[in-house]
Amino acid sequence: MKLTILLLLFLISLFSSCVQCKLITVSSENIPLRFKGYEFENDSIRINYRFWGYKGKMEFDIYNKTDVTLYFDWKISAFIPNDKMISYYEDLTNIEGVKYTYRQYRSSGTNIAKRVAKNQERIGVVPPHSLITNSQYKLVKKYVEVFQNGIFNNVNTPLRFRNYLTFSTNEKFDGKVSTIDNIFFVSEIKKISFNKANFYKGPTVFYASYDF
Repeated sequence: MKLTILLLLFLISLFSSCVQCKLITVSSENIPLRFKGYEFENDSIRINYRFWGYKGKMEFDIYNKTDVTLYFDWKISAFIPNDKMISYYEDLTNIEGVKYTYRQYRSSGTNIAKRVAKNQERIGVVPPHSLITNSQYKLVKKYVEVFQNGIFNNVNTPLRFRNYLTFSTNEKFDGKVSTIDNIFFVSEIKKISFNKANFYKGPTVFYASYDF
């Protein structure tokens, strides 16, 4: 029995070392890189990004620096991979067995789910001196999108993506409306062993492996 378990563990380890895996580095030309990852900051908010995960995660914290409540309209805010707008808002009220148009980007990995009476709030509320986190989407859908090894710039990159946010100090968005447009791109893709992916873990990289 012990020999069988050891053999099984050996085969799993051997298989993992043979699986094609890529380590993908994310860069930005206008967002500063801090100790914990990319960080955008202005007079009102601070946004911290973390991309680590299988096929990448569009994960970010929004911190409200002001003394007033900020309101984010998720419907007109979006994750934009290669110029394709994907809104952060979905109205799923009373929908059953829905197929998501952009389901392959969703970080949950659920393709078809039974959803009843689920209604996402369109407006995100961030009280003064507090933060919210968003991690709805994956950065890539399929391994083939990041298959080619190499070093890239903002022009020839296989993936250029944006985080576009719309917010106001007024819940009804009367008066001044502000927008943030943070731009990133894949700057390097290199081959690594799948079983060593976690050795490279960090906020500015992610990994992808062959889709079986």
